[in-house]
Amino acid sequence: MKITAILENTKHHQQFIAKHGLSLYIETKQANIICDLGPDDSYLKNAQLLNIDLHQADAVVISHGHSDHIGGLNYLNKVNQHAPIYLSPHALDPHWLKLGPYYHQVGATPAVNHAYSHRMKFVNADMEIAEGVHIMHLQPTDAYTKNLYKGEEKALDDFNHEIMLVIESEKGLVLFSGCSHHGIVHMTKTVLNKFPNKQIAAIIGGFHLIGLPIINTLGKTKEEIIAMGHTLNELPITRIYSCHCTGPKGYTILQTILKEKLDCLLTGKTIEIAE
Repeated sequence: MKITAILENTKHHQQFIAKHGLSLYIETKQANIICDLGPDDSYLKNAQLLNIDLHQADAVVISHGHSDHIGGLNYLNKVNQHAPIYLSPHALDPHWLKLGPYYHQVGATPAVNHAYSHRMKFVNADMEIAEGVHIMHLQPTDAYTKNLYKGEEKALDDFNHEIMLVIESEKGLVLFSGCSHHGIVHMTKTVLNKFPNKQIAAIIGGFHLIGLPIINTLGKTKEEIIAMGHTLNELPITRIYSCHCTGPKGYTILQTILKEKLDCLLTGKTIEIAE
């Protein structure tokens, strides 16, 4: 299995574009998958620099409905007009970021539904889209983030639009999470409960430890992040590749606990895991 970060907040080399968002290209024997699409068309430009042909993707998985993960869907038809798009039925609902008294739209554009509705496969329950390639449905959570809201009524977001991708490998399970709004510990335990007696070879994604992305404040206390690190250390996880909304401050705190188990994933970087 080969995983390439085609877009992330930071970059491995100056030639790439880095944006607040995430997009991964996953190559397996069973299928090639684009996991999240970043905020705009930057992932297309980086993929070209990396000699990745996105036309070869067999599936697209969108972890949740925030614009830094679904915004790039507006440009997918430029490179791929056939791959089914897997997402929560709530991913296209309105989503908002509240800054002070103001609500800013951070959801998909209305044009997306018109352009891609014939390709969308809504995830209402756990499903296996190829041999050993699973998409897991998540129930709403009460782990609210005070500045994120959903719907026309602007209710606190319970992240009923978040899903996760799990791929079986020779080394164990590989868990992909866009932002881990449900909490990466909870999500990891959910996977381990579904696949008893399995190890997790790798967790890849953001852990949503940033409070406000613009100024990179912490969204959790240092004590909460340390407790998270200790719990992750106790679970059967070989490696953790964290990126995007984990943020540099949260990453630094986690690394004091997880040490060599934790690594960062930058735009242009590739991970290989034995299948």
